[in-house]
Amino acid sequence: MEPSFQRAKSQENKNIRLQQIMNITDQLFHQKTYHEITLSVISKELKLARGGLYKYVSSKEEIFLLIYLQKEKAFIDDLCLELQDQPLTIDSLSSTIAAVFYKHLDFIKYHQILNAIIETNVSIEKLAEFKKENNIIINQLHDAVNTLLNIDEKAFFNSYLTIVYHCVYLYDRVAYADTYVKAMEIAGLCIDDIDFIDELTKFVKLIFTNP
Repeated sequence: MEPSFQRAKSQENKNIRLQQIMNITDQLFHQKTYHEITLSVISKELKLARGGLYKYVSSKEEIFLLIYLQKEKAFIDDLCLELQDQPLTIDSLSSTIAAVFYKHLDFIKYHQILNAIIETNVSIEKLAEFKKENNIIINQLHDAVNTLLNIDEKAFFNSYLTIVYHCVYLYDRVAYADTYVKAMEIAGLCIDDIDFIDELTKFVKLIFTNP
């Protein structure tokens, strides 16, 4: 076991260890599929006995939920910062959301598997904690834009999720897996390039023009 990953005794050190676990898992997710990543694989990368992971997390899904929240918060913090520096209109809001999403495609990569895989395999207690924290993060964005949109939290939440799900579709059009590219070649089909920011800008504008 690496000396740097000795059992944490204080809450601060536990947070540091947990961040190390998240960082390693994030790296693995860019090298392997979700199903190839196990607690054993994660612990091996950390040079930590698998049982040691249970001092910090109860499942792989819990790690992914924590990473998701961290990436979503980074996206929304970045977006709120960008929105502070300009007059807020539907056009400026739409183009800024699209541009910042493009800077945070990593967040979309996690959202791809959120509902169908992660949320269906985590404990109810951990899922409830995730939902509560996720709602707080999204409400931060609602507060930042509500002077323009003037819609309640529930309506904004639905609009936000609609946009995120559309980002998943657009992500698949700009971040092709090698297997997808090869399959298209074998099928004799072309992959049409799209402008992610332009396509998303038009979609966001449509959503917030007709909330």
